Order: sequence, then C-alpha cells, then structure tokens
Amino acid sequence: MTGPRALRNGAGTVWGMGVRGAMMGGTRRALSSMGAGSGMQQELTRSIKCEGCGRIRGMSFRPSSLPRLQREGLGTAQHHEPASRRPYSSPTAKPWHTSPAKPPTAHPTTAAPLPEQLRSIMRLLPHSVVVCTATQPGPDGGPRAMTMSSFTSLTLSPTPLITFNVATPSRTLDAVRASGAFAVHVLAGDAAGASVAAHFTRGNVGGHVLDGLEDIEVEGGDGPPVLRGEGVLFALRCRVLADAAEGGLVRVRDHVIVVGEVKAMVPVAGEKGFGLVYADRRYRRVGEVLERE
Repeated sequence: MTGPRALRNGAGTVWGMGVRGAMMGGTRRALSSMGAGSGMQQELTRSIKCEGCGRIRGMSFRPSSLPRLQREGLGTAQHHEPASRRPYSSPTAKPWHTSPAKPPTAHPTTAAPLPEQLRSIMRLLPHSVVVCTATQPGPDGGPRAMTMSSFTSLTLSPTPLITFNVATPSRTLDAVRASGAFAVHVLAGDAAGASVAAHFTRGNVGGHVLDGLEDIEVEGGDGPPVLRGEGVLFALRCRVLADAAEGGLVRVRDHVIVVGEVKAMVPVAGEKGFGLVYADRRYRRVGEVLERE
C-alpha cells in the first residue's frame, strides 16, 4: 500500500482505511464508551421484507455518523430453518479501499467535560476489532452477532482466558448469557476485514443477522456460528467462565464485563497478517515498526 508514513502523519502505528461502508448500518455503543464519537441520528427508516418467507423482518436505519458498535435490538424471531453450513453473499455491497493516514482529528482539551476528555484520548489509541457470535436458544432464538473493540487476553495459564465488555441492553449478550458459549473472530487488517466488521454494526435483525455477508460461509451446528471466508483470520471457541465472579458476567453500571475460557482455536482462512484495529473513528491496519538504532 502506498501513502505517507503513519508516524509522520501523526496517526501512530496504523494506516487509515476508507470508512464509507461503515457509515451504513446500526449503532456502535462499544466504541462510544472508548472514545469513538457521538451518538447516532436516524435519518431514514423503512420496513424490510424477508426474501425467503415474505414476512416483514424489521426496520432498516441509516445513521448520519459512523455506527456505534455492540448495540443491537431490532427484529424478533427468525423465520428460516437453521442451516449448519450456509454461504452468504451480497452483490450490492459497496467496496472498501485503503487511504493514506492523516493526522488525528481528536484533540483532548481540559476545557471539555471530563467524559469528553477521556473520549478524545481513547480515540488516539488503536483497539482490536473482532466479531462475537452466539446462539440464542429456544423457538424464537437464533444467531446473534456484534462487532466489538474491547476484546483482549486476560491470562494464559492454567487455561487461556479472554475478556471484553458489552453495553446493555444487548441481544448478543443475552445469547451469550443463555447459552454460555460464544465465538470470537479475529478479522484481517484489510478491506475484507473492515467489510465484515461493518456488517455486524447493523444490529441483530431477528434471524437475519448473517444475511448479506460478502464471500462468507457460516458453520453452525450445536455451538455458536463460526464465520469462514475472506476477512476472517481465526475464530476462538469460548465458554463463559462460570467459576469467575458473578458467573463470568460482571455488571459495571451500564456495561457487562464478560470473562471467557478459550476452548479451541479454529483457523478459518489461509490469510496471514495483522488483525484489524480501530482508532480515531476509522478502521485501520498496523503500519510501520519503531526500532532502536
């Protein structure tokens, strides 16, 4: 990829990525709590009819700003019978592209309220971008998924543990709580990974959350859905750590901290490279290395 050096442009160690695709969709409450910008203003709503069953499956919202991650809540029950392995594609998806890194737009100042000061500071830090999937049990259940930027490892021994936090209410969190299992997908730091991340910022529209994925195959079965295809590097099969405090689901004000135990790592693509990150309200990929002379 060509373009000015990331550090020279004041963008840290990441390269900027185009954001047009991410501006279509639902909400991103997770990044809001990490300094990712202001709330969503709804500009357009319309009902969507399920192509498979003909029912109205929910409402489509077009925001005026980048969608907030991790907030779901649209739609009700799924209408289709579950498939253990189903390919999804969207011929009308807008392409993503890379663009040269630019100086940060966030400028922390003590003149702003303290929450806004922290928000601006957090915008300057890259955060990993992953997709969490789970299955809500029951007749009105089905797949749930969300993009999140709070994922990190917690410890490696005696068993590997990971953690992330979710703003409530959240349909995906409800599925994690009810099933006790989930999968975390590490996304590729490229246009394909950004496309997958943007897809799951739109919210859980009933059982149609997996519809419209570009070149992605979904493996279901008894556990949480596993995404396979372009833009996904690895998947981690996890279970909520039941013997942790509060059963591995710790409420802190309007968020819940999830502690999970990694049960298996699933290679889902032949791609190699760094994962997708998010900073200053843009998806980015890791750039240059700082070394001693």
